[in-house]
Amino acid sequence: MVDIKEIVCNEKLFINEAEYYSNKYQIPINSAPSENCYIDLNFENYLVFNEERISNCFHKDPFLKRVKNFQREIMIKKAISYEVNKPKKILDATAGFGRDGFIFALLGQEVTMVDENKGMCIMIESALNRLPDKPYYNDAKSRIKVVNSDSTKLKLNSEGFDIIYLDPMFSTYSKSMSKKELTFLKTYIDQKHDLVNIFLNQNYKRLVVKREKKYQPHAFEEASIIYKGKSINFHVFI
Repeated sequence: MVDIKEIVCNEKLFINEAEYYSNKYQIPINSAPSENCYIDLNFENYLVFNEERISNCFHKDPFLKRVKNFQREIMIKKAISYEVNKPKKILDATAGFGRDGFIFALLGQEVTMVDENKGMCIMIESALNRLPDKPYYNDAKSRIKVVNSDSTKLKLNSEGFDIIYLDPMFSTYSKSMSKKELTFLKTYIDQKHDLVNIFLNQNYKRLVVKREKKYQPHAFEEASIIYKGKSINFHVFI
C-alpha cells in the first residue's frame, strides 16, 4: 500500500499542527518535498502523490451542501436507525475522506473513523482542524476519533460499537466523489481486504454497507433490510 513518507510544512502558522501529526503518525517534517508521496500542510491541506494532489475540506462546496442539509440525510438516518437524543457508537471502518463519518457526528453520533492509510487519516484530521469556530462544528468534532489502523483487527466487542459502517472502495465513490478524487485514489490506495465478508463473519450488532444502486450482492450478502435511494442503497445486516 502506498502511503505518505513526510509532512511538508514551511508556514510557521501550521508548525504545531505538523508536529502533532509527526508525533502521532511517526512521519518526519521537511520544509520542501524529498519524496513523491507526502502531505503538504499549508493554508489548504493537500495529499500529494506522483505530482498529483487532492485536498479535503468539510466547510466548502461541494461537501458543504451536505453539511448544511445534514438533517435531510434520510437514507443515512434510516440505515443507522437514528433516534434523537439517543446517540450510537459508530465504527466507520472505511473512513476515506471522513465525509459520511462527519455527517454521523453532525447527527449527534459518537464516531470512530478508522483508516489504515496515514495520509488519509491526516486529511481527515486537518479538515477537522480547519473548521470554523462554531458551536455545531465544535460539537461534531468532539464526537470524532480518528484511528490509523487495520479496522479488521480492532476488538469490536470490547469497544462496544452499536454500528459498523462500510463504504467499500470504488463501489460508491464514483457517485460521492469528484472524478479527480476517484482517479487519484485508484492509484494511491490498494484495497486488499474483502472487508464486507470479513465483518459479516464478526459479532456485530448492526452492519451497514453503502452500495451503488446497480450492485449485485453475492449469495452470502443477504441483507436484513435494504434502504433504496436514487443512486445509492444501504444494505443493513442485523
